[in-house]
Amino acid sequence: MIREILVRPQEISWLPWAVQYFFFIGLACGAVLLGCWQRWFRRDKGPQLERAALMLATAAAIVAPLALSADLHQPARAWHFYPYFTPWSWMSWGSLFLPLFSGLVVTYFLVLIYGQRVNRPLTGLLRLLSILTALSALSILMYTGREVSVLRAQPLWFTLWLPLFIFLTAMQAVPSLLALWLWRQPQVQRYLARWQLVSLLLLALVTLLWAGGATLSAAALRLWASGHPLTAAAPLLIGLMLLGMALLNLKRCLPIGVVILQSLLAMVMCWMVRWLLLMQSQTLPKYNVLANPYQLSPGTDGLLAIIGTFGLWVTLIIALREGVRWWEGRVQHG
Repeated sequence: MIREILVRPQEISWLPWAVQYFFFIGLACGAVLLGCWQRWFRRDKGPQLERAALMLATAAAIVAPLALSADLHQPARAWHFYPYFTPWSWMSWGSLFLPLFSGLVVTYFLVLIYGQRVNRPLTGLLRLLSILTALSALSILMYTGREVSVLRAQPLWFTLWLPLFIFLTAMQAVPSLLALWLWRQPQVQRYLARWQLVSLLLLALVTLLWAGGATLSAAALRLWASGHPLTAAAPLLIGLMLLGMALLNLKRCLPIGVVILQSLLAMVMCWMVRWLLLMQSQTLPKYNVLANPYQLSPGTDGLLAIIGTFGLWVTLIIALREGVRWWEGRVQHG
């Protein structure tokens, strides 16, 4: 007897909103950790880098939760996390971690700006806020990585290497963006280049350990890379270009055009990796032999979502920077 089993392609669960969330929350956590490092260990270059890192983190920490709430499709789903808390769900824990992180980042930034403008160092309060914000950033990195890596249905995601891989890819964009932010102060470029170089080397090490393992996730990663060699080679090529720029930057300051190119390449690499991990992997078969096709729509669940979140991020950066300048001028002139 011949039995025919009919299956149908499955719809994509996570839309580009999720990619935007992972991009901006990684950027916020990386910038916060770099800023906290300046507060505790680098008092020579600390103030200017800490301020720039926190302004960058504040804008990203505001955009990221908005992108995540949009990915939930229904506003009531965000509210349901609180009256129906489920301790075994990483998303429920994230509903606590994420607003706490955003609130701490904004508070840390405002206290820092206030202390600098009224000539009160507020050292004790800022050190306390830096510790709390750094711990909160680590909780976000753990939650964001684990909510993906616990899914057995996606073998590529099911690995403990994934949270560290996501964080290290986000760290590529932070030093480059800060170098662009402080382009009028090229003396910080060499210091930021060391951060870029160390994070690139750690990313390469984590990727090799992940891909060379004997786990199901490692096998899925190798199988995907062998089936999509050009796509897999794109982040590698960008990483090598960033490595070359970082090595060059250790010897001399880069012109503004190269710094802009470096920032764009770092953001493209960070965003591309998240798109490949979150969107392309959803097209792979899970419970059947069929692939699940996806086409980027031009509307709010597709291209418009990507453009809109980046536009909001740029708008917030401009508003924060100009708002701080306006307030500084008002304080200065009484």
